[in-house]
Amino acid sequence: MDAGELTLANVAHGSSARKNRPVRVAFDGVEYLVGQNVEFYARPIERMDVARFVDGPELRVLLYATLHQALGGGPNRIALAIGLPVEMLQDKFQASSIEAAMAGWMIGRHKFAVDDLNVEFEIVGLRAKIAQPVATWFDWGLDLNGQWARGRAAIHAPVLVIDHGFNTLDLVAVDGGQISTRYTSGDTLGMRRAAEMTAENVRRQHGVELSLHEADDLVRSALSGKKALMYVQGELVDVTAQVRQAINSLATDVVRFIERNVGTAGKFKVLLTGGGALALAERLMQQFRHAEVVPDAVTANARGLAKLARRPGFLRGAETAPVQESAGGAEGAGTAPHFVRLIGLDPGFGAVKCAEVVQDTDGLGTSGLGTGGLGTGGTDTRSGE
Repeated sequence: MDAGELTLANVAHGSSARKNRPVRVAFDGVEYLVGQNVEFYARPIERMDVARFVDGPELRVLLYATLHQALGGGPNRIALAIGLPVEMLQDKFQASSIEAAMAGWMIGRHKFAVDDLNVEFEIVGLRAKIAQPVATWFDWGLDLNGQWARGRAAIHAPVLVIDHGFNTLDLVAVDGGQISTRYTSGDTLGMRRAAEMTAENVRRQHGVELSLHEADDLVRSALSGKKALMYVQGELVDVTAQVRQAINSLATDVVRFIERNVGTAGKFKVLLTGGGALALAERLMQQFRHAEVVPDAVTANARGLAKLARRPGFLRGAETAPVQESAGGAEGAGTAPHFVRLIGLDPGFGAVKCAEVVQDTDGLGTSGLGTGGLGTGGTDTRSGE
């Protein structure tokens, strides 16, 4: 990542955006980059397959960076409640295999470095057979101790969660206090489709090959009301029209998928969650007028998982009672943390988010600021070698 003696001799200076350098994560003798602007320093890893969850370095790098961001250097003992896409859980054998494979590399001690700072933690337990949209239902209905807080009527009421992320669109219906498989489905109709269509439109019209994340940056610009600008043959070109075309096409496909599975969703309370739901909220709420976007939709799944993790008996084997501190003292190399930290982990394709119930504060807030009962941290999936 260091450019060595390659400079422009102060003739020009990089943009402020590019000065936000990626985080460096190193383990097993290899250094990886993660977060913002990876594409300026390395080739981004853009895996979108199921195997991403069970092998390869990408998820490990993202997990390390996210937990370090949220929890600090440690040492920490951690238990994880992990949410996965609906498609990965609809086959019982595949779901069990994925959970076992994740446990195979996650359970145990982890030593790595983040920006040259040595970090250590131990994962002592996990459960991963939790559909990500169900986690938003938990966030909607559970209190900070993992207990149902909305009353008996609400737990039996029909609720449809529409979870639209970077790679997947997931629908989960909870009716009569159980998941209704009739209305539960998933597909790879995430915001990635808009980025892919944008890249194809740009390639066809301008002859420029964009990476998935470069195309996604253009989509994000258009969604934020800015012009989508890129360089073509050294000249700045406005491609907002091509990007808008891709976004509108995706929105149409998303609405069709939802209607095909749940019709007008008239009997349901409809909760919209995920970054894609925020991006397409106007179109979705035109079609489903009774829908509502959940608070902090990007981190709702992680928050719901953190609340679930607090539910007695859910993370079996994760003992939360205090443990004896070693003789090394607070700064000693052998220091043991006082308790197991129960973490909700949402390993999405667009970002990896985590949340933790913080017992000594009230309300909701962001980790690191000490302002809330749930701390959230996230890392972009722009990782590269």
